[in-house]
Order: sequence, then structure tokens, then C-alpha cells
Amino acid sequence: MNIKQITLRNLEMLHTVFRGYRSHDGFGNWFRGQADESWKLLPKAGRAEYGLSHNHDLGIFNRWRQQAIAYYSLPENELEQLAIAQHHGLATRLLDWSKNPLVACFFTCSELPQHDGAVYIYEAPEKYFKANHSIENLKEVHGVFGYIPTAISPRILNQKGLFTVHCDPTQSIEITASRFSNADPNLVQLIIPATLKTEILHLIADYGIDRSILFPDLDGLSAHINNDIINMTKS
Repeated sequence: MNIKQITLRNLEMLHTVFRGYRSHDGFGNWFRGQADESWKLLPKAGRAEYGLSHNHDLGIFNRWRQQAIAYYSLPENELEQLAIAQHHGLATRLLDWSKNPLVACFFTCSELPQHDGAVYIYEAPEKYFKANHSIENLKEVHGVFGYIPTAISPRILNQKGLFTVHCDPTQSIEITASRFSNADPNLVQLIIPATLKTEILHLIADYGIDRSILFPDLDGLSAHINNDIINMTKS
């Protein structure tokens, strides 16, 4: 079975699509935005420029957390530590998703304005890692699993963050028949034309989705105000 592709034609169609694919608080569909629709749906550690297969990514993570304690009070749970590392840019086997499709739209449209982007709509996985699983458990399995973190950081909370965990990092999502719809696969790619990116950013800003909300720290606030200044100079 192949991924289902839908191309967005206008803003009204965006509402129609998301009404058809609902999150149900993470037990329905998950959403991920990518600024370039040609990018592979893989975590950073599984991409060619990092080449962190065969559990090398977990060794890098151990190195990271040995030094991260100087800057951050890490939780005891190892998967939560890995989620924090992911949200601060480390190449991990976690791939970010959101319960909120508008959050995915932000990440699709906030970069590469000349490129068509994509929002991926993924039917919530059947298999999950839980809080009592350790990093060692990630070495013992193969496939793509879900992980729903607790509210361990403001970023994860505000972005309504979820993760797929890819074991190993180069493992892609298997496309299968939907468990809920006879007509659909479990993965849909909504193509966002470059010509609609700016309009979508303005729309979701009206709904309270902007960088200052998704990155609730001084960096996010500064980036949000800088963007406002750029927009004012264009008008």
C-alpha cells in the first residue's frame, strides 16, 4: 500500500481536511510538518548526514546527558531525557509529532518559503514505549513505536508533542491499511504549496499559533518579535 497524497488548493480546504482527520487527544491521528515535501520521514539520527545506525545514536545520547546536567535538571526517566535532547536539537531516533494540526502547519510554513511543504497525518501507532522502558529496551526491538511524554518541558506541552521512536533510526514508517477507514492507508501526505505558506502562517497566528507560543522562552519571544518587524517592513 502507498501513502495517500492530497494537495491543498486553498485555505478553506485546510479546514475540510483537518475535520476529516482528527486527533482525539492523540488516539486518532498525529500531525507532523516538514518545510520541504521531498524530505524523508525519518528522525535526524536516521538521516544520511548523521549515519547513526546500529545504536550509535544511543551512545551519542549518553555522551549528551553526561554533559547536559550542567545546564538542565534532567528527569530520572531515560525516555523523558531522550525527548528533552530531541527538543533541544540532538540527533536522536525520535521523530516529533503533534496532536494539533495547526502546530504541524507552523513547522511546514515557517521555513523555506519557496518550497512546497507537507503536513503528514499519521494514524496513531499500535505499539508504544512507556515510562518504565529504558534506553536498553530500544536496542532490543525493531520497528516504529509511539511514545507519549509527560509535560516535561514547556515546549513539549505547548506543541502538544508526541513522538515516534524508530528502532533502528533508519527504520521508516510501514504503510498499512487504516484500522479505521477501508479507503485510506495509515499515512497521508498533505502537500502545502509554497504559494499558500504565508497565508497559512497568518491564519494560524490568528488562532494563537506562533513562535512565541511554541517556543515559550526568550529565544522564541525574540524570534517572534523579529518576524513581526520583518512583516511590518513589507507592508
